[in-house]
Amino acid sequence: MRYSIREQMRLIALALGVATLLSLFFSTFLPDYIHKAPELAGMWSGIYGHKNELGYMMAWSAGIFLHLALSNYQYTWLMWTLCGVATSLIILSRSTTSLTILLTIILILPFYRFFKKTNYKLQVIMIGLALILLTLSTILLMTNIENIVGTSGKDLTFNGRADLWEPIISKVWERPWFGYGYYGFWNSPEAANVRATYEWASNSHNGFLELLLDIGFLGFLVFAAGFIRFFVLALGRIISVAKKPEDYWPMQMLIIIVIVNFSEARLLTPSWNWLMYITTSLSLSLSYQRIRMGIKEDLKAEFMSSNRITVRE
Repeated sequence: MRYSIREQMRLIALALGVATLLSLFFSTFLPDYIHKAPELAGMWSGIYGHKNELGYMMAWSAGIFLHLALSNYQYTWLMWTLCGVATSLIILSRSTTSLTILLTIILILPFYRFFKKTNYKLQVIMIGLALILLTLSTILLMTNIENIVGTSGKDLTFNGRADLWEPIISKVWERPWFGYGYYGFWNSPEAANVRATYEWASNSHNGFLELLLDIGFLGFLVFAAGFIRFFVLALGRIISVAKKPEDYWPMQMLIIIVIVNFSEARLLTPSWNWLMYITTSLSLSLSYQRIRMGIKEDLKAEFMSSNRITVRE
């Protein structure tokens, strides 16, 4: 690809910076020009059509501004300012998912730096401990979920999403291997039964369930293989390449994608989410290939050099 991941981040920051400032400007000075749904009164949506869309894009924005600011980028002061504006817009949008994303990527940043400084054996131990901690946290979350969800003003159905997932899962099992085709389910008679109960449902509101509906378990396994490869390459970048916080961004992207797709269907839809996933995945693969080629060239040069020394002797 023409641009490296670091160069892509700067281009992305430019685009998201414009979107952040426009959202602030229109929400503050020209609110009448913004689409507002009656049920979302008091919640900012910026230049986007929905408060969740604003929160989602500002989570991406705050994340990338934060990583560039911590990397001693040329315009560090500007990155910190834009990060603050994006964070404020997340709060004003009242998007719980977006705020969760931002807090997660902030809290996990120190872990990356400590992880890189350790040796291989300790890294393996840390990964194991992280998995155990994740499991224990999940158990703790599930046993106290009523109290946790109640404090955020939500309910256990995630605004009706969890109720929708039950009939969706049953539809997945009706065509488990190949699914209904891309957006095939929501244009099929089978979807009419779901919409009879959930009139607002235009998708499953879960990226992984939507993937199973579209391409079945076989397609899901193909996607999972690519996703795992992305994870391995992103982790390898942290261990062997990372010098600045911006080098942690690919792994942070995976965290954003997983959290977002728990309550929204954004995996295969033509969106910012998919664009970032594809471009970064390709960049990581090409970077890995270049590193491998460089290692091979170094080994070849070392081998040729040792042969010359042997011949002279």
